[in-house]
Amino acid sequence: MRRRSGGKFFTWLGIWSAIEGTEYLFGSLADLGLLPNWLLASLPYVGNILSFSVVVIALLAFLDLSQDKLRLFLQGAIVVGLAIAVAGVALFLFTGSSFKIMPYNHLLAAISLTVLAIVVAVPKLCRRFLVLPNRTVLSLGILLFALEAVYGNLSLPLRLPSPPEILDPLGFAVLLFCFGYVAVQSSEMSSSPTTQVLRRNIGRQNR
Repeated sequence: MRRRSGGKFFTWLGIWSAIEGTEYLFGSLADLGLLPNWLLASLPYVGNILSFSVVVIALLAFLDLSQDKLRLFLQGAIVVGLAIAVAGVALFLFTGSSFKIMPYNHLLAAISLTVLAIVVAVPKLCRRFLVLPNRTVLSLGILLFALEAVYGNLSLPLRLPSPPEILDPLGFAVLLFCFGYVAVQSSEMSSSPTTQVLRRNIGRQNR
């Protein structure tokens, strides 16, 4: 990953993970009746904000892995996502429901992930539009996540059968595992004696 954007990517990925974890945690606690009434009353508002913001956060994460025209596409998708999020949250605050706006949020996620899946699936496009340290592992993780997420996001607006609930966290877990695996590999390589010797030699040559 590029040095200038690697930190930003993992920041966005961490926020994305926190949102996903919060939704599953509070959803499970609410189903079990373990949440206090004051927190239960605020849950629809928090859930609505998180549902709209997660698409924008995910796009910001992938933006730091992109380049060329894919980067421009994702920047445009982020602008659209922000507009949808503002409209959806505002509609929920005034009417108590964002159902009319939510399909657009799902459609944006599906379109963005479809483009990303196509780029990852074609090696030539992947090399041109994505900056990945380990293309095999990360491409597989992104592709599996994108395919699951595309169907999950299209199932509501197209009224398709809903996928099993386990697939959503499972797909995201695969994505996190692949990035974690590559991060550990990159860390080990950067700290290896061979890499350190090469860096010292390059530094001497540049003096």
